[in-house]
Amino acid sequence: MSWNRTLSNDFSQATALVADANTSTRSVMGAQLRELGVKSIRQVSRASDARKHLEAQTFDIVLCEQNFPQESITGQELLDDLRRGGMLPLATIFIMVTPEASYAKVAEAAESMLDGYLLKPFTAARLQERIAQARQRKVALQEIYQLIEDQSFIQAARLCLTRFNERAPYWNFAARIGAELLLRLARFEMAQKLYEAMLTAEPAPWARLGLARVQLEMGQPHKAKPLLEALLTDEPSYADACDNFARTLVELGQFEEALKAYKTSTDLTPASIARLQRHGMLAFYLGDKPTAVALLERSVRLGLGSKMFDGQTLTLLAMQRFEIDEPKQFRQFFKDQQAMSERNPESVRLRRMVQALHVLDACLYQGAPETLEALSHLTEPILQPDFDFEAACNLLSVLALLATKDIIPPDGERTVQTLGLRFATSMAMCELLMGAAYKHERTCELLQASNTQVLRLLDQALAPSRSGEPGTAGKAVETLLAQGVATLNAKVIETAWRVLQRYESDIANATELAEKIEPWRQALGSAYNKPVLGDRNMRQSGGVSLRGMDSAPLQPTMGAAHHAHAV
Repeated sequence: MSWNRTLSNDFSQATALVADANTSTRSVMGAQLRELGVKSIRQVSRASDARKHLEAQTFDIVLCEQNFPQESITGQELLDDLRRGGMLPLATIFIMVTPEASYAKVAEAAESMLDGYLLKPFTAARLQERIAQARQRKVALQEIYQLIEDQSFIQAARLCLTRFNERAPYWNFAARIGAELLLRLARFEMAQKLYEAMLTAEPAPWARLGLARVQLEMGQPHKAKPLLEALLTDEPSYADACDNFARTLVELGQFEEALKAYKTSTDLTPASIARLQRHGMLAFYLGDKPTAVALLERSVRLGLGSKMFDGQTLTLLAMQRFEIDEPKQFRQFFKDQQAMSERNPESVRLRRMVQALHVLDACLYQGAPETLEALSHLTEPILQPDFDFEAACNLLSVLALLATKDIIPPDGERTVQTLGLRFATSMAMCELLMGAAYKHERTCELLQASNTQVLRLLDQALAPSRSGEPGTAGKAVETLLAQGVATLNAKVIETAWRVLQRYESDIANATELAEKIEPWRQALGSAYNKPVLGDRNMRQSGGVSLRGMDSAPLQPTMGAAHHAHAV
């Protein structure tokens, strides 16, 4: 993608994509673009085809119809999914074309930061005007965008704040980008102040959602919940708010309510691959297998060839096929997972999913010795910092499924206890871990005991510091740090940090302790120990797509397209 092409008045080198189900409309828009000097124009009739082209290459201009009669996906949902996957460069001009002029549609366009919104029919002059307007805004914000793509995020945030404070042109766009940068940089107080200032200057649903997202990232879902409830009362069709409300309820352990929120979200956007997968994953862990399978299989049909497709979907579907004794379909999902991992050799996450399914494959097609050998490779990294909650869930699922085949590893209980001490840091986390273990009785007992042990450990470590006696706070921090390092429990490490911050002036070796704690806080970041559904590196719902800050999307699994219609 070239900024020079986007910012130039000469469109002869520009590339364009036109997506519209109507043949004559596509032809008219193609002709209008040629009038502007665009020579390279690709036309498609389906949103799914547009998705494939936009994932495979970059375009300078995209004209996309809002409605596709033969598909359940809309142009808006396509745009949201592409941005969530970090697949639209900041320089691309994306214009939605539609016959609808309702307030709801215009408001939706504003919320999604569309570059333009054109009502049919329109002239070439009108199209040129919309492109010029989008170009003008990108010129004004080019320095910010370039800093983001260069990964100079702090400098970009400073420019956003300056533009907002000076009310320079497009200050509202700059404020939204700046708040997103601050949120992702964990500058939570600054992000909150910017969202609040934006609400005072120009009330907008995205700013209200931003305030709730700040609370979520700060680990305060109880504060995010009322903000989201109020927002959804006013904006019941705001799908991003539904997503964040569901996430909040998951973190609070209110799983049945979270399922309802995810259902609202998927009902609003039935072709959103990301939402179908999150909804299906939660249903899976809560034991609602029929709902989970229906949602996850739908995401396979819609997105198996998409870079937004999450490999965890294949993992869960393969496990379900193992559970109901369908080895042929299990093997097909396993092959799909292997293909996805091979296309993304740098992904440790996908490699661990393959290892999990390899254990089950050995159980089906080899024998107990080979199965236990494969299991040893899966359990080996459980004390590595990047072994996350999702990996723990998959390991527990494998252990539970092996038990149904009377394969019990000799160190199985110790493995469960290790996972419990690390990840069962709240009842919400414990419930999801038990769900992943298929409610296996002994495993659930061990996980609940681990959760109780962690809570007791925290209470015992903090008790002396509550007395206020000199030196007790420092001892509490040292105890918490030692226990946190031993178990790799992020909650214990974070508690040590908070005690240190609160009693810093009373702790003689505070600086030394801070230097010891900080590397562990970085290594075990809270994201690894929250009940995140799906790839935690994907942009969170409601966030602004910041290509350069968003993680690179995975390469899709293209094999198995032949069986996507059969599931």
